[in-house]
Amino acid sequence: MSVGLDSMVLVYAGIVPSNPATRADDFADLQVRAHILLHKLARRDAIIYLPTVAIAELLVPVPKAQKGLLIAKLAEKFVCPNFDLHAAAIAAELWAQHKQLPHDLQYKNRHLLKADILITSSARAAGAVEFYSHDKRCRALAAMIMQAHDLPREDPEDMFLKGDLQRGEVELPERFTGRKKK
Repeated sequence: MSVGLDSMVLVYAGIVPSNPATRADDFADLQVRAHILLHKLARRDAIIYLPTVAIAELLVPVPKAQKGLLIAKLAEKFVCPNFDLHAAAIAAELWAQHKQLPHDLQYKNRHLLKADILITSSARAAGAVEFYSHDKRCRALAAMIMQAHDLPREDPEDMFLKGDLQRGEVELPERFTGRKKK
């Protein structure tokens, strides 16, 4: 299984820093859902693509002195494809087809559209066949070139995981934390 991730999945999972003052009201729910996804992907030993364009988004709030450390940490946990010529060809097609999406799924902001096209096309060009994002517009865009999914609400393979995560009884898999389980 090879999947691409939107940058916000890592924000929700707490793998990268976020500003508590700008968090959405449903952040706690999204945090649990991101953790469910990462447990599922770790259990399946999935190849996880985090395009360098997504990393650029994640680096914006990080102090300059800590950017290199975060880049190294992300490169250790994820496959980080660049935006290359194959991705450029996919991106051009996505850009051209974007207006075919239902009106409510089209982007109003060209900068967001461009970033999400670069992220999804980089993941697809690298080999991702699935993409995860909580953003409905990003999912609609990704669905034009691969399977696109929202963050899962439950884990069908572990019916207790959601409750355990909500109570703080389970951490992210070692693959994402680097910490050995006790």
